[in-house]
Amino acid sequence: MSFLKDRDVMLVTMHQKEIVIKPLLEEQLGCRLHVNQFDTDQFGTFTREIGRQDSQLETARKKANMVIELSNLHVGIASEGTFGFHPLAPIPWNTELVLLKDYERNIELQGYYEGIDTNFNHTVVQNYSSALQFVNEVGFPDHHVILRPDDEHSSVILKNIADESSLQEAFTYCLNKSTNRQVFIETDMRAYANPTRMKNIEMATRKLIEQANSLCPKCETPGFRVVRKVPGRLCEQCHSPTKQIVRHIHACSTCHYQLTEYLDPDVYASPAYCDFCNP
Repeated sequence: MSFLKDRDVMLVTMHQKEIVIKPLLEEQLGCRLHVNQFDTDQFGTFTREIGRQDSQLETARKKANMVIELSNLHVGIASEGTFGFHPLAPIPWNTELVLLKDYERNIELQGYYEGIDTNFNHTVVQNYSSALQFVNEVGFPDHHVILRPDDEHSSVILKNIADESSLQEAFTYCLNKSTNRQVFIETDMRAYANPTRMKNIEMATRKLIEQANSLCPKCETPGFRVVRKVPGRLCEQCHSPTKQIVRHIHACSTCHYQLTEYLDPDVYASPAYCDFCNP
């Protein structure tokens, strides 16, 4: 039985993330999820009017902590996303975190999902046809866009652009405001304005549910998870250790019990991954 069954929990969001989080948590964990549309923009905005001061994890924790301040409930849910580029290649990268904090049982669960499935992008254009070409490439109008005069540093920001009529109006306004006759356009990464991101939040929620159902073999606390991935799978050709993962270390954050999971120990790594055979 889920530790959340028949319990009331609260999601803190102002961008409609409950659309994907609420049905999954209620169905899979048996809780009753309430939504508080607290102004989470105070912790940072994607359009940079307010810079995020903390890490993704710490920001999610701050959001979840608001549940204690805003209600008499003891379980908080929060979501936080980051966008940037893959660490090894110049391609857009989205990392989503859905966090659960149970203040009664002192449990914290983290559901992460990351990948290249994102339309995160921006451009600078001088004419409307170029603007239209860009927005079509990023999934407009299902995915909203944001416009500014000149560049990304302009304090003039036009949001909630979700149809061609508002796009034309915003483009004309920004072009007239611009000092160098150009308009900065970027994808709107707020959850309700970006179906691709909303899907990634759903996937992070599923990861959170996996954590909730993963119990420590020793103390049965939820959240027994992989805390370290150990490289060292032997090369098929020279038998030297490679960087390929050979085992996972699972751990409980409550009783600190650890378990080592060996991943196909009899399988060798391809020489293509060996620093000696393929330097």
